[in-house]
Amino acid sequence: MSIFVNYRNIIHFLLMQCSVIIPVYNRADLIKFTLNSLDAGFHSGVDLEIIVVDDGSTDNVIEIVRNEYPHVIVAKNRGKGAPAARNTGLAISKSEYILFLDSDDLIGEHFFKRKIELMDKDVTINACYGEYDFFECDMEFDDSYVVFKHKYPYIDKVDNVKDHLINYLGGNFLPPNSIVWRRDLLEKINGYDEKLIVNQDVDLVIRALFNNIKLVAVKDGTRALIRTHTLDNRVGTANNSIPKLKSIIELRKQIFEHHIKGNSEETAYRKALSIYLFNFWRSTRHFDKVLASDFLNLSKEVFWPIKVKGNLFLRSLASILGPVKAIELKYFLLKRD
Repeated sequence: MSIFVNYRNIIHFLLMQCSVIIPVYNRADLIKFTLNSLDAGFHSGVDLEIIVVDDGSTDNVIEIVRNEYPHVIVAKNRGKGAPAARNTGLAISKSEYILFLDSDDLIGEHFFKRKIELMDKDVTINACYGEYDFFECDMEFDDSYVVFKHKYPYIDKVDNVKDHLINYLGGNFLPPNSIVWRRDLLEKINGYDEKLIVNQDVDLVIRALFNNIKLVAVKDGTRALIRTHTLDNRVGTANNSIPKLKSIIELRKQIFEHHIKGNSEETAYRKALSIYLFNFWRSTRHFDKVLASDFLNLSKEVFWPIKVKGNLFLRSLASILGPVKAIELKYFLLKRD
């Protein structure tokens, strides 16, 4: 038997471990920025297992990964879509903690350590999320490229399922790149729903919340960085696509039927979901009246009447005419949508 000690394996064992799963499709121009942000020098105390899952790329992105980042594990998904690619990465990953990262986004320095330390200390916590910024450029990150976007609230109490559900049902979502998961929770809820063509990340978190996940904010001065050059035309966004908008309605119908309809105590969930659906009626009513009607009818079934936000005139109209007529009259008077 060899008496030599493999110090590399000992160091690997002592470090906190996290698997970073990155679906990729034709990102030869940007993948290096993503992988560089995961360099071990930026994440002391954490051993990162990086898994890139190729979804049938036709450029040389995988050649770049294999040649320039030999420590990265490469898997094939063969055009099955991002949710399936993430599930593929989850299935081959080895770490107790998981981060799903898009192939054009970045992770700031020391993002993992405090979050994993908190979950190691409190085994009841299933996931932690951190701060994030959106930036706009097609090159290396610089703080001057940061742009303003809405922010998810900082919720650091452990018993917080209701707070998170009100945000998610109302359309205020966390960027998935900002969440570090405990893998056993992801396995319990069977990972991503591969049938969905939109809102895959939203569905994952909502299912986790209805399984009483404990999702806790960690404000440690670190951040995830989300590139916005393609934010509005990624696969997971609706962008006025009829099939995707129909998928949004069907997903909300399932959520309502399975989790909310029989729960008479949670009026706040109904209100949040109804307002979310009502806002989709507002944005779709001129380009597809049938689809808009579906959003409105489901909004009414979930909770009605809803309150219309606006000035005193608009709120008064809503109290007299109802929110639908008030919104329609407002835009008619303004002669714009």
